[in-house]
Amino acid sequence: LSGTTTGLYAEIPERVRITYYISTFLRDKHPGPAAIEDFLREIASASRGRITTRSVDPTKNPAEAESYGVAPQQMQIVEQSEQRVALVYTGIVVEYLDRYKTLPAIISTETLEYEIVKAIRAVVNDRIPVAGLLIGDDDKTLENDYRTLAGALSLAGYRTRQTARGQAVDDDVSVLFVIGNAAMDRYDAYFVDQYLMRGGRAFFAVKGVEVNPDYGLAATPVAAGGMLSVLSAYGIDVRRELVLDQSNLSIPFQTQGPTGGVAINYIRYPHWIALDARFANPDNPVTARFGGLDLFWPSPMTTRSIDGVSIDELIKTTPRAWKQTKDFAAGPDDVRLYDLERAQTEGQYLVAVAVAGTLPSAFANGDLPAREGAPLVPAPRARSEDTRIVVVSSGDFLTDLMKMSDSGFNASFAVSAADWLGSDGDLVAIRSRATQDLRLNRIKDEGIRAFLKSATYAVNLFLVPLVVIAAGVLRSRKRSRREKEARSLAGGEA
Repeated sequence: LSGTTTGLYAEIPERVRITYYISTFLRDKHPGPAAIEDFLREIASASRGRITTRSVDPTKNPAEAESYGVAPQQMQIVEQSEQRVALVYTGIVVEYLDRYKTLPAIISTETLEYEIVKAIRAVVNDRIPVAGLLIGDDDKTLENDYRTLAGALSLAGYRTRQTARGQAVDDDVSVLFVIGNAAMDRYDAYFVDQYLMRGGRAFFAVKGVEVNPDYGLAATPVAAGGMLSVLSAYGIDVRRELVLDQSNLSIPFQTQGPTGGVAINYIRYPHWIALDARFANPDNPVTARFGGLDLFWPSPMTTRSIDGVSIDELIKTTPRAWKQTKDFAAGPDDVRLYDLERAQTEGQYLVAVAVAGTLPSAFANGDLPAREGAPLVPAPRARSEDTRIVVVSSGDFLTDLMKMSDSGFNASFAVSAADWLGSDGDLVAIRSRATQDLRLNRIKDEGIRAFLKSATYAVNLFLVPLVVIAAGVLRSRKRSRREKEARSLAGGEA
């Protein structure tokens, strides 16, 4: 257990009750429930009597479990060569006084410590954090493009709510996610700025270049002003350029041949970069246990010193990254153009920062935005209360594209950042321990990758067979020598 968990008893005035609803049938068939019960007992023993746990099989009387939102789950079972579907319960309910929090489907301890600690704090403090989702691109919707992110936030204990552009952000929003910015003008950005001036916390996934998948991945710089000008007032300049990296992903592209046939080809795509833990800041809670992050069409960013503002560089590309600054080429047919500016721009680029302090309003000079047919904006607050923001220079890395690239840790990064933004920094380390990039892509350098592939083929196709043959020859020679010695000995005795 982490220090946060072992010290949790100090935050609990009255007793917390944890009930694990688990079907005996599932307990007998799967190792997960036993590990969960052991873990819950460990938490209870460290709580100095403030936490009690029990396990209940709700199979015969499911009313109690289902009244808390623990519903039966379908599980495929194979018995005596027959496959069938069984309905089983495996959910946890955390109760405090007359309040409760339900973890409806738990089968492993992978993120259980994080979820239990967060649930206990939620019921004890009677507070469910709200994550506002403000979508800044016209071509995206919450339902079609951000289901993975919304699901991850919900599982982490956040209540998600969409926030409309061009309107005041609700005061009860704990963390505002500004996802994309291509369609945001100064009027939209004003309300985000003023939310921060009131002490709000925000996560920005913003871009300098808009890449449109519906038009052959055509790339154009986002319009000047808008959200980028607001971030610039805080000392963060997101360039209207693309950054590419040798550390990148292979992705499928559909191409049409001269005869009209369609083929799926996987290519190395340097516009989708895989960030390396070696270049993550180990001293900031958001990246201290960096588990991986893939950025889609990111832009480079730079920072400037602002009075009262502390800026931490979180993540950089590898030193083998480069930029496209003018002639943007992102389509699968433009591969030969990807490297045009590489020789002039190769280097390491900043792509994520964390900011804390009192931010100056981007509208403090009185140049207020206006929109035809919309209400006039009120006079701005000139400087924020103490606040925090995180900025990642990729407007699309939190879309459901992360499922195609197997980048689920992108959503985990967003949740960890939300916890830090909401001042639950001690939860970040607990969650990050369970989130790692487990893909077999550790070797980023193309030259080294090619060499190791060739070496692997050589070892398996030539060296291993030679060793086997040599071993056979040696064994045959030893056997012949022993037979010869045996015949000599037999002849001598005769």
